[in-house]
Amino acid sequence: MKRLIALLLAGILLLGAFPALAEEEMTEDADFEAAEQAETEETAEPDETEEPTATEVPYPDRNYEELVVGNPTPMDGKFFTGMWGNSTTDIDVRTLVNSYYLTIWSYDTGIFEANPVAVEGAVVVVNDEEGYRKYVFQIADDLYYSDGTKITAWDYAFSVLFQAAPEIAELGGQPMDLSYMEGYEDYVSGDLPYFAGVHILNDMMIEFSVKAEYLPYFFELFRLGFLPYPIAEIAPGCKVYDDGDGCYIGNEDKSIPEKIFTKELLESTVMDPENGYLSHPTVGSGPYRMTGWDGEYATFEINPYFKCNAEGYKPTIPTLRFTLAKNENMIEKLEADEFQLLNKVTRRDAIEKGNQLLGSGLFSVSNYPRIGLSFIVFTPDRPALQEQNVRKAIAYCMDKEQLKNEYTAAYGLAMDGLIGIGQWMYGMVNGTEDYPVELPENPTPAEQKKYDETIAEWEALSLDGLKHYNLNVDEAVSLLETNGWRLNEDGEPFDPKKDEVRCKMINGKLEKLDLTCAYPETNFMAESMEVLFVPFLKEAGIKLTLIPMTMKELFRSYNDKDIEQIDMFYLGDDFNIEFDPQLFFLAGDPYAPKEDTLAWAHSQMAEYARLMCETEPSDALGFVKKWITFQEQLSDLLPLIPVYSNVYFDFYTSDLTNYDILYYITWGDAIVPAQYSRQEPKTLVDGEDDEEEEELGEGEELFDD
Repeated sequence: MKRLIALLLAGILLLGAFPALAEEEMTEDADFEAAEQAETEETAEPDETEEPTATEVPYPDRNYEELVVGNPTPMDGKFFTGMWGNSTTDIDVRTLVNSYYLTIWSYDTGIFEANPVAVEGAVVVVNDEEGYRKYVFQIADDLYYSDGTKITAWDYAFSVLFQAAPEIAELGGQPMDLSYMEGYEDYVSGDLPYFAGVHILNDMMIEFSVKAEYLPYFFELFRLGFLPYPIAEIAPGCKVYDDGDGCYIGNEDKSIPEKIFTKELLESTVMDPENGYLSHPTVGSGPYRMTGWDGEYATFEINPYFKCNAEGYKPTIPTLRFTLAKNENMIEKLEADEFQLLNKVTRRDAIEKGNQLLGSGLFSVSNYPRIGLSFIVFTPDRPALQEQNVRKAIAYCMDKEQLKNEYTAAYGLAMDGLIGIGQWMYGMVNGTEDYPVELPENPTPAEQKKYDETIAEWEALSLDGLKHYNLNVDEAVSLLETNGWRLNEDGEPFDPKKDEVRCKMINGKLEKLDLTCAYPETNFMAESMEVLFVPFLKEAGIKLTLIPMTMKELFRSYNDKDIEQIDMFYLGDDFNIEFDPQLFFLAGDPYAPKEDTLAWAHSQMAEYARLMCETEPSDALGFVKKWITFQEQLSDLLPLIPVYSNVYFDFYTSDLTNYDILYYITWGDAIVPAQYSRQEPKTLVDGEDDEEEEELGEGEELFDD
């Protein structure tokens, strides 16, 4: 169930091949020979150039050394991977403290490609006879952690080994699903100590093997976007080896007979609430280094060893402070300079108050479409929710349009699919995104005809086949009575004039439509649900109790540790770049005889999601067609109720410039090129003289890729 929580990032267009990789037919050892395993610890000296600092300005009432950022979602303190939780604000912190993904989303080209900062070269090795595909990455030679330790291919190997290690499950985490890689099952189960799908060819070259049965996959290169993690912080005394069968974690001192990499070690180095890497990742590879976390505030300072982001920018704002911003007073605190940046403002009243500040010229706003949505998900094993008609009846009792208006006003759309208004698929179907079709220069008649036919196919796409659940209590009652929900709590015929809860005999037990729905206690939506959802359910004979939970309690319950008391969860999700909705559903046998159960509905949706993702990366049209089919089936089977997708607003002081949240999607990425001052800041770039320095401002591009 943990897999359903929100993940990182979002995309505008996903299609095409991987331009930084040359795909060749070759034998496994054609161009690469395995080197002897030798790892040397290297410490880099800081650049001799002056480290970037905030420009001193003649405004003593303002502090330009620190930018305070607020977000209405509280942090959970899980700042290292998503294996123990995935709060969107925790993800923001991860973006700041760790970087150098092997593959990244290119906003300019709309495809995945090798990260030009972290990778010097890459190649795809295809072997049709043995049925595998291998990806080899040459790691850049100038990457360092924030403590000055050099990053090598061994760091990437450790990252993969750690996240798939069987010890993760022992610590209550969800190991990373790398089932598409050779040897994963043997490694994650503990049957073998090595991971056969991960090899080190030399200190700066790593190879991954992907199983043939997991290809094609529309988001193929996303799956190899690994980050490096520091073994010295997470598993001191351990080292990664590769003796030929695959990488494994062993003792750095081989004379020590006992295994060091254990659950007990990780309880100390990762899980410790005071100093563990999960909540205090103080050594990382990102643009900022974490300096503190007290359960309320997370603080950061510039990482002097950070190379740059993919566009060539380094951060210039010396320190950051990140904390919860309450909807009730966040705008007032922005005006009072207690916050300088408010991220992901969604509530109607806060947006309206924020807009009123803009006329002064002291504040700015950026808005951007959400690539996710809010929804209600049903707990799979609750008896009363197994029937499709019951779930549809619940959906018909929600005044979704008015509920959306209460929370987002004109800044959102009611949804009937697992759709975010910022998703490129949604834009393609609505005609707001350019179709990925090019007409050759001076086309032949045949080329022109093919182009016209392809455009016609794109233009014919629509979401008209989705089922819509506008408020209709009479329809809800009809569906319930059709399925036999005709009894009251005494087992007598239900009388809507005096009885409150409809019941039905199921397997000899009187089941009641007396339901619960958990929601984040900081979410204002519950007030609207009490008016626009609960009363209509009551009118239909369904009782719903809304249960507020802290984010920590909600995650714990949702992760199946205390789920018995909860029938539904009200959640929000900001989708991955890799929109693979298989992660939303519990896989089963999709070809089993049809049963009116949630488990069967989940298996069907998992199959539609699998078929959608099994599309060649170059076939965007085919992917979108399958995406539409997936959405149509979801609106019918209704394993969850989509509610709305909306527009996010970021309000901030006008002293913050070059903050392009629309391009970078997350504030943690957008803050890197941003500047925070009232004067034109300057920085010295390696190899430039003073005259050139005068022409280059802080945060400007350091290279042109």
